[in-house]
Amino acid sequence: MNVAITVWGNLISPVFDSAQTLLIAEVEGDDIIDRRIERMDGAMFNRVLELLESLEVDVLICGALSMGTAALLEAVRIEVIPFISGDAEEILSLYVNGEDLADFTMPGCPRRRCCRGRRCSPGQQGIGRYLKN
Repeated sequence: MNVAITVWGNLISPVFDSAQTLLIAEVEGDDIIDRRIERMDGAMFNRVLELLESLEVDVLICGALSMGTAALLEAVRIEVIPFISGDAEEILSLYVNGEDLADFTMPGCPRRRCCRGRRCSPGQQGIGRYLKN
Protein backbone atom coordinates (compact mmCIF):
# COMPACT_ATOMS: atom_id res chain seq x y z
CA MET A 1 0.00 0.00 0.00
CA ASN A 2 1.23 3.51 -0.77
CA VAL A 3 0.41 6.40 1.56
CA ALA A 4 0.86 10.02 0.45
CA ILE A 5 1.06 12.93 2.87
CA THR A 6 1.17 16.56 1.76
CA VAL A 7 4.12 18.08 3.57
CA TRP A 8 5.59 21.50 4.26
CA GLY A 9 8.96 20.96 5.89
CA ASN A 10 8.30 18.30 8.53
CA LEU A 11 4.63 19.21 8.94
CA ILE A 12 1.48 18.31 7.08
CA SER A 13 0.77 21.10 4.63
CA PRO A 14 -2.21 23.06 6.01
CA VAL A 15 -4.02 23.40 2.65
CA PHE A 16 -4.03 20.72 -0.04
CA ASP A 17 -4.39 23.22 -2.92
CA SER A 18 -1.20 25.05 -1.97
CA ALA A 19 0.87 21.96 -1.19
CA GLN A 20 4.01 21.49 -3.27
CA THR A 21 5.52 18.38 -1.72
CA LEU A 22 4.33 14.84 -1.06
CA LEU A 23 5.85 12.29 1.27
CA ILE A 24 5.20 8.90 -0.31
CA ALA A 25 5.50 5.90 1.99
CA GLU A 26 5.33 2.30 0.87
CA VAL A 27 3.72 0.31 3.65
CA GLU A 28 3.52 -3.44 4.21
CA GLY A 29 1.46 -4.44 7.22
CA ASP A 30 2.61 -2.14 10.00
CA ASP A 31 6.05 -1.52 8.49
CA ILE A 32 7.17 1.44 6.39
CA ILE A 33 9.53 -0.16 3.89
CA ASP A 34 10.33 2.87 1.74
CA ARG A 35 9.70 6.61 1.69
CA ARG A 36 10.50 9.37 -0.75
CA ILE A 37 9.61 12.97 -1.55
CA GLU A 38 7.78 13.97 -4.74
CA ARG A 39 7.14 17.52 -5.99
CA MET A 40 3.61 18.55 -6.99
CA ASP A 41 1.53 21.61 -7.76
CA GLY A 42 -1.67 21.41 -5.73
CA ALA A 43 -3.20 24.23 -7.77
CA MET A 44 -3.09 22.03 -10.91
CA PHE A 45 -5.38 19.28 -9.69
CA ASN A 46 -5.42 17.24 -12.93
CA ARG A 47 -1.63 16.84 -12.73
CA VAL A 48 -1.79 16.01 -9.03
CA LEU A 49 -4.40 13.35 -9.72
CA GLU A 50 -2.23 11.88 -12.50
CA LEU A 51 0.78 11.89 -10.16
CA LEU A 52 -1.12 10.15 -7.36
CA GLU A 53 -2.42 7.53 -9.77
CA SER A 54 1.03 6.95 -11.31
CA LEU A 55 2.50 6.50 -7.81
CA GLU A 56 -0.30 4.03 -7.04
CA VAL A 57 -1.34 5.98 -3.94
CA ASP A 58 -4.01 4.23 -1.90
CA VAL A 59 -4.34 6.74 0.96
CA LEU A 60 -3.86 10.51 1.06
CA ILE A 61 -3.40 12.26 4.40
CA CYS A 62 -3.63 16.04 4.14
CA GLY A 63 -4.74 19.30 5.69
CA ALA A 64 -7.76 21.30 4.53
CA LEU A 65 -9.43 19.94 1.41
CA SER A 66 -12.59 20.95 -0.45
CA MET A 67 -15.54 18.58 -0.77
CA GLY A 68 -15.21 18.51 -4.56
CA THR A 69 -11.53 17.62 -4.52
CA ALA A 70 -12.11 14.92 -1.90
CA ALA A 71 -14.93 13.44 -3.98
CA LEU A 72 -12.74 13.33 -7.10
CA LEU A 73 -9.92 11.61 -5.20
CA GLU A 74 -12.31 9.07 -3.70
CA ALA A 75 -13.84 8.48 -7.16
CA VAL A 76 -10.47 7.11 -8.32
CA ARG A 77 -10.29 4.95 -5.18
CA ILE A 78 -7.86 7.06 -3.17
CA GLU A 79 -8.89 7.02 0.47
CA VAL A 80 -8.75 10.58 1.79
CA ILE A 81 -7.96 11.47 5.41
CA PRO A 82 -8.28 15.27 5.39
CA PHE A 83 -8.06 18.03 7.99
CA ILE A 84 -5.02 16.58 9.75
CA SER A 85 -2.20 18.75 11.09
CA GLY A 86 1.10 18.13 12.83
CA ASP A 87 4.36 16.28 12.32
CA ALA A 88 4.12 14.18 9.14
CA GLU A 89 6.37 11.34 10.34
CA GLU A 90 4.50 11.02 13.64
CA ILE A 91 1.14 10.93 11.88
CA LEU A 92 2.42 8.41 9.33
CA SER A 93 3.61 6.16 12.14
CA LEU A 94 0.29 6.45 13.96
CA TYR A 95 -1.66 5.71 10.78
CA VAL A 96 0.45 2.66 9.93
CA ASN A 97 -0.04 1.31 13.45
CA GLY A 98 -3.81 1.90 13.32
CA GLU A 99 -3.69 4.52 16.08
CA ASP A 100 -6.23 7.25 16.82
CA LEU A 101 -5.62 10.47 14.85
CA ALA A 102 -8.05 12.61 16.89
CA ASP A 103 -5.29 14.69 18.49
CA PHE A 104 -4.15 15.79 15.01
CA THR A 105 -7.43 17.04 13.54
CA MET A 106 -7.46 20.69 12.57
CA PRO A 107 -9.47 23.09 14.76
CA GLY A 108 -13.17 22.95 13.95
CA CYS A 109 -13.17 19.32 12.81
CA PRO A 110 -15.83 17.61 14.93
CA ARG A 111 -14.92 14.17 16.26
CA ARG A 112 -18.18 12.43 15.42
CA ARG A 113 -18.46 13.67 11.87
CA CYS A 114 -16.17 13.25 8.95
CA CYS A 115 -14.88 16.39 7.34
CA ARG A 116 -17.65 16.65 4.83
CA GLY A 117 -20.36 17.04 7.45
CA ARG A 118 -21.96 13.61 7.32
CA ARG A 119 -21.96 11.09 10.13
CA CYS A 120 -19.27 8.46 9.76
CA SER A 121 -19.76 4.79 10.32
CA PRO A 122 -16.85 2.31 10.56
CA GLY A 123 -17.11 1.45 6.85
CA GLN A 124 -17.21 4.99 5.45
CA GLN A 125 -14.36 6.88 3.92
CA GLY A 126 -13.09 9.89 5.82
CA ILE A 127 -11.45 10.80 9.07
CA GLY A 128 -14.33 9.60 11.22
CA ARG A 129 -13.22 5.99 11.01
CA TYR A 130 -9.80 6.90 12.39
CA LEU A 131 -11.13 8.81 15.38
CA LYS A 132 -12.16 6.99 18.53
CA ASN A 133 -15.43 8.40 19.88
